[in-house]
Amino acid sequence: MPDVADYCRQVEAHLTRINGGHLVRVVGAGFSLVRQWAEDGVPLSIVFRGIEQKAERHKAGASRRPLRIEFCEADVRELHAAWRRAVGLTAAPDTEQVTPGGRPKRRSAPKAIDRAIERLGRLAGRLDYPDEFREAVSRTIAGLSTLRDDLAGARGAARAQLLERLAPLERDLLAQGRRAIATDQLQALTVQAEEELAPYRTRLSPEAWLRAVSITVDRAVRERLALPSLEF
Repeated sequence: MPDVADYCRQVEAHLTRINGGHLVRVVGAGFSLVRQWAEDGVPLSIVFRGIEQKAERHKAGASRRPLRIEFCEADVRELHAAWRRAVGLTAAPDTEQVTPGGRPKRRSAPKAIDRAIERLGRLAGRLDYPDEFREAVSRTIAGLSTLRDDLAGARGAARAQLLERLAPLERDLLAQGRRAIATDQLQALTVQAEEELAPYRTRLSPEAWLRAVSITVDRAVRERLALPSLEF
């Protein structure tokens, strides 16, 4: 288990950055929550992404108050459960409940697509990124725009079939994202991923281990380049 005090300090520092420098102390119920994440083995990178994901919706809403860590619980738990499934780890039913009442309500795909397009639009104009990466960003924006239009009125199986378009869009975007990062930085992200996954290595087959490292590196690339997640 990680050092809880250091884990909490890093979460508090990230929450402060997300709140534009406004310090919101992680104490009381917030500290108990973060300590539970540490004890449950939630990687810090997942906690950070959960905070960012919640912050996107928080900023889009009417509230102007700083985001508190307690409001990030559902996002962190949902991302952790998805990560465990993706890397092939057995779910822990007592610790992977997003809320006592079950998983959070499914996000609106059109709204999530709009937020993804907005974020990608900012990246498309970054001239410091390679042309191939910016072209991939433009392809993704076009694909998401078409998908958003096609989703209008779609329900059930039709909706699910349309959402299958997201996976190839994300694979292409992440592949170009890896190429946009310097080789030494990508190697450092790989080492970081291996350290993050080290507690689980004996529970994974060699093939599952490589897949888990690759998935974790992809997540780090997404965070490094500020790419949106296309899992709606």
